[in-house]
Amino acid sequence: MKKFLPPIILIMGFCGFLSAQIGWDVFHLNAQQVTESKEKDQLFENLFKETKLTTLDKKVVELKALKSPIVVVNFWASWCLPCLKEFPSLVEFQKKYGDRVTVVGINGDEEDAEQLVEKTKKKYHLDFHHVIDPKSAISDKFLVTAYPFSLIYVNGKVIHVSNKNLDFMDKDFVAKVDSAVKGK
Repeated sequence: MKKFLPPIILIMGFCGFLSAQIGWDVFHLNAQQVTESKEKDQLFENLFKETKLTTLDKKVVELKALKSPIVVVNFWASWCLPCLKEFPSLVEFQKKYGDRVTVVGINGDEEDAEQLVEKTKKKYHLDFHHVIDPKSAISDKFLVTAYPFSLIYVNGKVIHVSNKNLDFMDKDFVAKVDSAVKGK
C-alpha cells in the first residue's frame, strides 16, 4: 500500500488543481459573457438612437422617433426558412400589441430584393416597414451574422436579442415584453 501512496497523492493533487482551474475558467467565461452582452446591448441602444432607414415605399424611419414603446427590428431573407417560420407569430404579436408596437423588417436578399419582399409580404400578410439591405451595410452595423436576427426594444432599451427563430407569442417572451412595457 505504501508504494501506491505517492502516485495516489499526485493524482488527487492533479485532480484538485484541474477542478480549481475548470471552476475559475467557468467563472471567468460567465463574467466575460455578461460584459460582452452589456456592451452589445449598449451598442444596439446607441444604434437605436442614431439609425435612420429608408423603407421600400421611400419613407424615412428614424427608430428613436417612433411613437410606439415596443420596436422590433427583424433581420430576414426570403431564402431563410427559419425567418419565414417566425413570421406568423410576428404578425400575431403585432396584432396583439396594435399601435404599441412598430416592426421594421430589414431584408438581406442580394438579388431581386424588392420583388422577393413584395411576394413575402403578400404570402405572410406582413404589414410593417420593410428596408432592403442587399450589401449588408445595416446588418454589419448591428453585428448580424446569421438570419433571422431580432432586436426587441422597449422605450429604446434592448429587452431581448434573438439570433434564431423566435416565437413572438411564446408566453415567457410575451410576459417579458409586458413586464418591460409596465416598467417592472
